[in-house]
Amino acid sequence: MTAVAAPGLLRVLSARTEFRWLWLGNLISVCGGWFSAVAVFAMVYQHTGAGVAAGATLALRYLPGVLIGGFAGVLADRMDRRTLMVVTDLALAGFAAAFLLADSPRWIWLVYPLTFVSAATSFTFQAARNAWMPSLVEPDEYVLFGALVQVNGLLFQAVGGLAGAAAVTLFGWRWAFVINAASFAVSTLCTLRARGGQRHGDTGSARKDGILTALVAGIRHALRHRQIRALLAVEAVFCLGLGATIVTMTFLATRTYQLGNGGVGWFYAVQGVTGAAVLLAAAARIQRLPARGQLTVLGLSCLCEGLATSAFGLAPVVGFALACWAVAAAADVLYGPVAIAVLLRHADNAMRGRLMSLWTATATAALALSSLVGGILVDRLPPGLVAVGAGLLMAVAGGTWLVLLGRGQLDTSVQP
Repeated sequence: MTAVAAPGLLRVLSARTEFRWLWLGNLISVCGGWFSAVAVFAMVYQHTGAGVAAGATLALRYLPGVLIGGFAGVLADRMDRRTLMVVTDLALAGFAAAFLLADSPRWIWLVYPLTFVSAATSFTFQAARNAWMPSLVEPDEYVLFGALVQVNGLLFQAVGGLAGAAAVTLFGWRWAFVINAASFAVSTLCTLRARGGQRHGDTGSARKDGILTALVAGIRHALRHRQIRALLAVEAVFCLGLGATIVTMTFLATRTYQLGNGGVGWFYAVQGVTGAAVLLAAAARIQRLPARGQLTVLGLSCLCEGLATSAFGLAPVVGFALACWAVAAAADVLYGPVAIAVLLRHADNAMRGRLMSLWTATATAALALSSLVGGILVDRLPPGLVAVGAGLLMAVAGGTWLVLLGRGQLDTSVQP
């Protein structure tokens, strides 16, 4: 943690108590989630042995974001956001424990509905969190806000990845699901400590409109801004490569590199450690950049991650593969805080839940399709070749953004 970056991030946490409680709750639940991620893939591979099964599982984690993501945003703009977070966190605790029922070849099919309903609940939780938490910081702290939300996931992705790999290898996956359930319960207690901020969104006459009408209004609001349209398009193309990359990494870790059932945990850990270190060092510097500089960082992030992912696909040994994965993670973490800041600058409180959920739905639609197709391809083609193609697609997204920016087709008048 550098002397430049740390004060900016720590200042937000130290000065804003209620934001800190929400951040801490999310930190804990994300750690449990990575335990579960390692365990689910290990369990599916053990009982089915098929790449397409893992791809389908990953796709089902994303599909609810497509089907209900926008409607979750409407709920976050209509309901008490704190109450919505508490209810969904408690439901997630129950679903996490229910994965224990799927631990046999006869009942492995339960993984699919449980994955779907858990993801649907999680997207609703995220919609409420993403609509409420920004109101607990100042507008000129949006990049730091995005960095803090992302860095907690990265830090505990590292811990959860390594600990999940160790737990699955030494004790089996049952304990991973128990830990995940407990993490959601603790997250609920943290959420209950926060009470301030903009807990309600749309309070005007539009609140009387139907859910579908409200959703359409949110989409129209987003598409009125050229910068948001471009961001959604780049997000979609980039994620079409990202989903296949995750499936390919899972296959390579467990099969090609023979790291065992918890092998994916090593890649998650490298990603978490590298990403957190880079984000802690860079967040405050990115915050101080002018609008054009921040948008340049966004494009370069996608471009560099895509190239590093293609190199990962060509890796001859596991050490080189982990190094390429780390480079990709270092590039990836620069994207999120800038993208979140861009979105928040175009979203008032009444529309915040819908606009953030539209971005999430765009990403998850592409990730779901990419994960399913990626699972099919790794059963038919060399996995490394699939990763190379996925990386090139991600690089195209970043390159296109930079071309648009260079031609002056993105509005840079909105200053940080």
